[in-house]
Amino acid sequence: MKLDEYIQQRGITQKEFIKELNVDFKRPVSQGAVTKWITKKRIPRYKDMRIIYTATKGKVTPNDFYDL
Repeated sequence: MKLDEYIQQRGITQKEFIKELNVDFKRPVSQGAVTKWITKKRIPRYKDMRIIYTATKGKVTPNDFYDL
């Protein structure tokens, strides 16, 4: 599942998703970074991918950031 689909499915905003990452994982993530991940202008770094995978309970995987 793509990150934007996950966020929409949960009915939250990008800002709320970022807040969850910052609070739960103490990993500062910017609004710009999330927007670039969603628009495929940037692929998350390894640490960020692990956090996204964990935060989404495995629904968003590293492969979801690549067009295979």
